[in-house]
Amino acid sequence: MEETKGRIFADEAFPMQIVTDSESFLDTPERARKAVHEAIEIKYFYEGSSTLLIGRKTVTAEAGDLIVINPYEFHTTVDYGEKKGRYHLFMIPPDVFSEFADDAASLKHRLISGELSFITKPPCTDRIRELLSAAVEEAKGKQAHHRLALRGLMLALAAHLMRGGMHARAEENPRSSTAKSYMLIEPALRHIRDAFAEHITVEGLAALCSVSKYHFCRVFKAVTAMTVTGYLNDYRLSIAETMLKNTAKPIAEIAWLCGFEDESYFCRLYKKRFGISAGRYRERTQ
Repeated sequence: MEETKGRIFADEAFPMQIVTDSESFLDTPERARKAVHEAIEIKYFYEGSSTLLIGRKTVTAEAGDLIVINPYEFHTTVDYGEKKGRYHLFMIPPDVFSEFADDAASLKHRLISGELSFITKPPCTDRIRELLSAAVEEAKGKQAHHRLALRGLMLALAAHLMRGGMHARAEENPRSSTAKSYMLIEPALRHIRDAFAEHITVEGLAALCSVSKYHFCRVFKAVTAMTVTGYLNDYRLSIAETMLKNTAKPIAEIAWLCGFEDESYFCRLYKKRFGISAGRYRERTQ
């Protein structure tokens, strides 16, 4: 197993990943982080605050908050300004349930397909904090048999999160969200996160995924429940929201930095998306 300061990396014998004392901080669009993976990602914030975009939801995490990201759920940190959030990161692949869950195969399939999902910001109970603290101590201490101890702690943590409640997608409104569909459009989603400030076309995104424009649009909407243009605008507006809150940049500059060439068009979309004008939002938050 490869180990570095504050980190334990997954291998075949120990599939989980634990990264202690991470910092969430972005100050330019170019540094925007992106990720999509099969593992369940858990972030426990112990200091400061951070803004994350998970799916199309903007989530603010303060010290003491727990954030859970489901398998193949698109997410990125969208902090701009002076705020910094510090957290411990825990990655749990669904495969670890195979030996212990009542119906492990079904559970993994339901998590990956999106039929069943963890609550994004669940209550962080005293017991959950105890498990997280013990896991951090084990990860840093590297005592004998710490792999065994960490596996048990992570399974206990997952069980407590499940008992606390999970979302189940209604059967009458099914949506294709299999791993295969996610992976097909992943190059496009990564490009949006890397280059959202640039000129992006549907045709260009489809080409990145090596499929026709029609097939790309169909799969994209099935996975995200949004059109490509709607998703791109939504992502850009979420970035703009954090910049309005955490920087003093003029609205016109923020619009340009987020990929909108027309300030008026940006302002119309912003008010439609958030129910408040960009200027009024800034007045309320600063």
